[in-house]
Amino acid sequence: MPRTTVTTTTYTGEDGHKRTQYRTTIPKQLAETFDMEDTELEWKMGGASDKLEIQIIEE
Repeated sequence: MPRTTVTTTTYTGEDGHKRTQYRTTIPKQLAETFDMEDTELEWKMGGASDKLEIQIIEE
């Protein structure tokens, strides 16, 4: 499975506070397999300190 990187962007909001946005991509194989175009995701802490859990929200 391919690896992806997390990138950050820092900006100042209209209220004058600095904010940081974190962004990553989903490997194409996973996105196509789960038909993820325009899909909402729920992120959770995983069972270990270095694990994440991502759930597809189907409404």
